[in-house]
Amino acid sequence: MRTHSIIWDMGGTLIDTYPSVDRTLAAVVAARGHAMDEAVVARMTRRAIASAIDELSARFAVPHEEFDVAYADLKRSWAVTPPPVMAGAREVIAHVRRIGGLNIVVTNRDRISATALLTATGLEMDDLICPGDGFPRKPDPAMYRAVLERHHLDPADCLAVGDRAIDAVASEQVGIRCVILETPGIPVIGDGERITDLRRLIDRIAG
Repeated sequence: MRTHSIIWDMGGTLIDTYPSVDRTLAAVVAARGHAMDEAVVARMTRRAIASAIDELSARFAVPHEEFDVAYADLKRSWAVTPPPVMAGAREVIAHVRRIGGLNIVVTNRDRISATALLTATGLEMDDLICPGDGFPRKPDPAMYRAVLERHHLDPADCLAVGDRAIDAVASEQVGIRCVILETPGIPVIGDGERITDLRRLIDRIAG
């Protein structure tokens, strides 16, 4: 089935935020004198950054606040030195725009952080919906339902793209198919179609 509009997750899907997050959390552990492989941290953050911080804090007896401060500092730095846009994302966005579709972001990130990332990377999206707009976080489907209602979209004409199982759980509850972007070597738990290159989406988009 061909699609016209894409509903994007942000971190780890549209923008490659994870490597800098992994380095930052590993550095907090290292500063306390413990060796920490970034690849191990990466497997934790792909589940959820909050749970990764909880696990690292407990495992190495590092105060949770040290991770929170380091992560907050990293997010502020993105306004000046943003993480890269995910390979292939700009091409897919441009193709959707050419055929008259919409590129919409649905993210669990707060609006200030999400807006700062879009501005810093120069990505122009048609809409942005966050929990701060009054919606519960994914995997609740409310933000996806709001996209459909706000833009009068048929779920069969949309494709959700994310990097975690919660993206598929949330979108598919309102009838939107989901494709998961995996980091090679870090499988995502859960069902659904997997890709490792966003450019593969172009064949799925009407044109």
